[in-house]
Amino acid sequence: MTRSSTNCPKRFHRTIASFLWLAGLCVACAPADRTHKLQLHAFGTLVSISIFDTSSATAHAASNALQADFMRIDADWYPWPKPGNAPPGELRRLNQAIADQRPIAVSADLAELIRRASQLEAASTGRFNPAIGALTALWGFHDATMMPASPPDAALLAEYDLSRMTTQHLHWEGNELSSNSSDIILDLGGIAKGAILKLSVSILRENGVANAIIDLGGDLIVLGEVGNRAARIGIRSPTSDGTLGWLEVADGEAVLTSGDYERFFEHNGHKYQHILDPRNGRPVSHTSSVTVVDRDPLLADAAATALVVAGATEFDEVCRLLHIEQALLISTAGDVRLTAAMRKRVNWSNRPE
Repeated sequence: MTRSSTNCPKRFHRTIASFLWLAGLCVACAPADRTHKLQLHAFGTLVSISIFDTSSATAHAASNALQADFMRIDADWYPWPKPGNAPPGELRRLNQAIADQRPIAVSADLAELIRRASQLEAASTGRFNPAIGALTALWGFHDATMMPASPPDAALLAEYDLSRMTTQHLHWEGNELSSNSSDIILDLGGIAKGAILKLSVSILRENGVANAIIDLGGDLIVLGEVGNRAARIGIRSPTSDGTLGWLEVADGEAVLTSGDYERFFEHNGHKYQHILDPRNGRPVSHTSSVTVVDRDPLLADAAATALVVAGATEFDEVCRLLHIEQALLISTAGDVRLTAAMRKRVNWSNRPE
């Protein structure tokens, strides 16, 4: 028997819909007539942007600027074929160049993202790895519209040379990229949400917005305050629709979570989640979720993935390697690991034992 879930996948696959504009929504005690909520489907999830203490005209202008950049990113940072006859975006073209063993010029923002992802792969000693797209496809997690019915054949998995699936085999000449490994398929899903959150803050600031929450399917960043106080953000339970507790999140802080509830299938009583361990090419089975808080959303995003791979036994080591001060891990057995700084700020409502 097989069961699957595609809740909040970290892959881009949907066409962006127009913004839903909900003016006058009272959120967290902010003045209702100065509060605006924007919603759209992008990057394979529901994007929700709540803007506080801002005029309707300013919020509308900011929404238009956000939508333009979201459309571009959704097209260019998605590494897999899209339904219909949609032309390949930049990342897909880049991966084809790597497969063909030819150099390719990369746009400045994508080049910066790939370089940062490579740095974080090295810092995490390979626990975060954006170059294992071939394994993602092998397991069937590349298609966000459907799930596989069973794991791939073990013999087929054994044919993959994991040592060649690393960004350390990428070479740069300015913004021209080449690789001596045709086994690499770049999939930036483990860091892209952090990059989008960072970009969103810049766009909102440029358009006169000082107070907002940008939420990409549960991964979020806070800009300013909500009702003259810090925003209060719930920590999702990995085993239910409820929350384990909440945090007060200050201006500029990002909260990123990775978990086995996001995208998975079950086969013969075993759960296979979408986060793969780059060291063995198999889905992680020991960690249910990791939440990271940091002022660098790219770091928080990659670190959440790396810590899921690390698990409880390597939690402290990876936090040290990545200089993560605030993180929370829940194992599949229900055990909780926290950094000292995270322990001080979590307000528990239903802590797992």
